[in-house]
Amino acid sequence: MSEVMMRKDLAEEGLLVPASATFSKYDTQDEPVIYLSEQDLEGAQEYDNGVDPDAHPFIVVKLKNGQVFYMVGADLDWIEEEV
Repeated sequence: MSEVMMRKDLAEEGLLVPASATFSKYDTQDEPVIYLSEQDLEGAQEYDNGVDPDAHPFIVVKLKNGQVFYMVGADLDWIEEEV
């Protein structure tokens, strides 16, 4: 799993990004949609739940508290591992 974070430009603006435990259509997050802050995403990991990534524009993210959400991939950046 790769570590993810909110896109820096969104974080600098203090914005929140949508997340949902489910989705129904290609680009529709289902209720309840919650909004996560940069702090909420600290320590979050991209989570492989076996869903075909071509089936929707969402990235599955597992927060450090164990909650799993579908998030719009365009809202996220990946933290590069130091080699």
